[in-house]
Amino acid sequence: MNKIISIIFLSILLSSCAYRPLINPEASRNPATGKNIAGNYWKDLHACRYIHEQNTPKAVKKLKISDEVEFVKKCMEDYGYSVLR
Repeated sequence: MNKIISIIFLSILLSSCAYRPLINPEASRNPATGKNIAGNYWKDLHACRYIHEQNTPKAVKKLKISDEVEFVKKCMEDYGYSVLR
């Protein structure tokens, strides 16, 4: 019984670890063309995470000094998304 509870708890904990910014799809526009870009959300989100992962030194990751949430927010805003939180 204890194993089952710990497995359920760990699965809930691990599934909620990834940050996904809440965006306003109606206000998310390409800064250059003005076209709606909400269809590229997942591609842009993974690109931001990849940029953070590749450009953050391992020592900084281990010490947990880098703030991935703020980086992803700023990156998504730079792509033209209207980030709500």
